[in-house]
Amino acid sequence: MANKKDDEKDLKKSVNESDAAKEKGADKKADKKAKKGTKKDALKDKVDELQQKVDEVSDKYLRAEAEMQNMQNRFKRERADIYKYDGQKLATSILPAIDNLQRALDVEVTDKGGSQLKQGVELVLNHFQKALSENGIEEIDALNKEFDPTLCQAVKTVPADDDHKADTVVEILQKGYKLSDRVIRPCMVVVAQ
Repeated sequence: MANKKDDEKDLKKSVNESDAAKEKGADKKADKKAKKGTKKDALKDKVDELQQKVDEVSDKYLRAEAEMQNMQNRFKRERADIYKYDGQKLATSILPAIDNLQRALDVEVTDKGGSQLKQGVELVLNHFQKALSENGIEEIDALNKEFDPTLCQAVKTVPADDDHKADTVVEILQKGYKLSDRVIRPCMVVVAQ
């Protein structure tokens, strides 16, 4: 009987040892799986982090490229405007001289010396006007047309009559000029009302 009890004890002990060994093996496998899972998670986290950095750098690159393209387009427009309106400052400086030459031509001359002087002034005025037209500066034609406040400045009003409808330019007191689509100096006009 003692043998039977000893055998049972030995059996229980070996079963317990076997179970312990299985548990230990299972624990090792679980530890290995956990380590693999941890490594996989760490690698996945690292990949996600790197992908996020790549996305950020890619976004910054695209934004910088778009900004450079916008700057180039803006510079092209500015250069085109500078070229287009190049003579504006010179024209505004010359216009008063042209006005004075026109006033000199409006004066009546009776003697021969005065008429020769008037011809000389007329030649100078023609050269000025030719130079202006060659540079894209043109006179605003507003006489007997509807008053346009973007092109003309009303200085005086007169009552409308049969010859002039309401809101029509009756007289030009000072000529106006424009360069391409930009008004350099508006006309000073008298408007019928």
